[in-house]
Amino acid sequence: MEQLLNPKVSANTVLLTNLACRQRRSLDGTWRAIIDPYDTGYVNILGQRNKLGYFRDLKPRTPSDRVEYDFDRSLELVVPGDWNTQDPSLLYYEGTVWYRTLFDVDRAESARTFLSFGAANHTTRVFLDGEELATHVGGFGPFAVEVTGRLALGSHSLVVQVNNRREPDRIPGMRSDWWNFGGITRSVELVSVPRTFLRDAWLTMAPDGRIIGGATIDGADSATLNDPPCTVDLIDAGITAELVDGGVEIDAVTASRLERWSPGAPVLHRIRWACGQDVIDDEVGFRTVKVEGNRVFVNDEETFLRGISIHGEGPSGGKRAHGPDDASTLLSWAEDLGANFVRLAHYQHDEHMVREADRRGLLAWTELPVYWNIAFGSEAVMANAVAQADELVIRDRSRASVILWSVANETLPDDARLSFLSTLVQRVKVLDSTRLTTAALLTIPSKDPVVHIEDPLGEVVDVIAINQYLGWYYGQRLEIASTTFSTAFAKPIIFSEFGAGAKHGNHGTDEEIWTEEFQAAVYNEQISMIRNQADCVGLSPWILKDFRTPLRVLPEIQDGYNRKGLVSEEGERKLAFDVL
Repeated sequence: MEQLLNPKVSANTVLLTNLACRQRRSLDGTWRAIIDPYDTGYVNILGQRNKLGYFRDLKPRTPSDRVEYDFDRSLELVVPGDWNTQDPSLLYYEGTVWYRTLFDVDRAESARTFLSFGAANHTTRVFLDGEELATHVGGFGPFAVEVTGRLALGSHSLVVQVNNRREPDRIPGMRSDWWNFGGITRSVELVSVPRTFLRDAWLTMAPDGRIIGGATIDGADSATLNDPPCTVDLIDAGITAELVDGGVEIDAVTASRLERWSPGAPVLHRIRWACGQDVIDDEVGFRTVKVEGNRVFVNDEETFLRGISIHGEGPSGGKRAHGPDDASTLLSWAEDLGANFVRLAHYQHDEHMVREADRRGLLAWTELPVYWNIAFGSEAVMANAVAQADELVIRDRSRASVILWSVANETLPDDARLSFLSTLVQRVKVLDSTRLTTAALLTIPSKDPVVHIEDPLGEVVDVIAINQYLGWYYGQRLEIASTTFSTAFAKPIIFSEFGAGAKHGNHGTDEEIWTEEFQAAVYNEQISMIRNQADCVGLSPWILKDFRTPLRVLPEIQDGYNRKGLVSEEGERKLAFDVL
């Protein structure tokens, strides 16, 4: 029964990229939903799979027929969106919700068809016309389910079971300092592709100036595609490269004809993949990123990362962010700070965020939801972490904005954790060797003014990221500026988190906690400290805006929000915004 309720791995799903140029039909909108805290719609009272479960979307056939659910008379929820903020009774709900939408097919299939989900939190089962098709485990990555041959002319019932219950063997685990939004949180689409198509296709620039990339051919005819060969055209530069054994490479001399993408000066080039009948158009920027000693270089220029951390929560309403408008607003606030860098914490964000960062010339750190304590010794959890790493990297490795893959946040050192995270770093580098790796380390300084970082994970990653809250959780504010951080690794340091809480509009002296003045004073001291750190190459303070979290319960101050934002949950700026 445990495996029925809490599957450990995904099944029958694939990862599709470059959806923007595909033939698509949106299934977004108002869906019907049934709240099912006991999972009755999937498991019967004997703990067996319920053959008459909610996924069948049954209707009484006679007046005496007993059907104990009815989607047509049930709750309405908007997709994409979290369920927590759509109905007050669901704010804290953790469990199963069944979603259903009906759609018509009025023409015969001429190619292959997939159901594509941008994300659903956390574990998802997909049913079409009463038949179970696939399971996806993980709350933040995209996935697709092939439905070729299943869409006859007429009406179809799509039912999706989503469960956001916290479990010890899920990623993230039982505790996190953000809201456990449940639901189908990103768009759902029907995507049509040719019989043989490019499931994923990517290009990026290596540190030595070569352009490298590749593609995965999906289809029965893949062995016959050598004549003509699959190619990628860099249309602006008149450069064409062939796909050979799944990879492409353009030498550095030829690639030098392309104008570089740079922070604050983004240049995106039109590219076109062609493989048989399949054509993919994209816009890609090309830049190099590397570490030399304790410095980070972008396009061979030493670059200081003036950043801010961002949660995947919308600009207002305390709801899960999605779509281009949310991305535009959040990144505009970051630009108003003078940022050239954003840390997209603590999980994979909406694809609109990284594509908008590409367009604006903002550098980005993206992250896996390996947060605090998870089951590092579990093989199933390890397998799911690798799958989530694949979703993160494969989707975004053509995005010039992304320069850092982060595999974890604030995990406690031990052998199991080191082995687990080392495996993730290795997997990321197999998928993309051109970017830098990191993980935000939990640091609790002592009274010693010199803080020395010796976490063995520092040997594995390229950049040392330090979360520290001097002047807030520990230490005296007047001691911040004289504190020095060092590491055992001779690598660059990013202060990936620091800050203090303040309720917008709460004013007083800078000695009064929760006031805007107190928060601004902590920022002033932190900035003075950072200016004196020899190995520091950047900062991403915590955080752009106040965000929901059940850990923060102080009445009239927190009220279910982490108040470390530089703007309120409704976008109102605090004094520390101008300090930064």
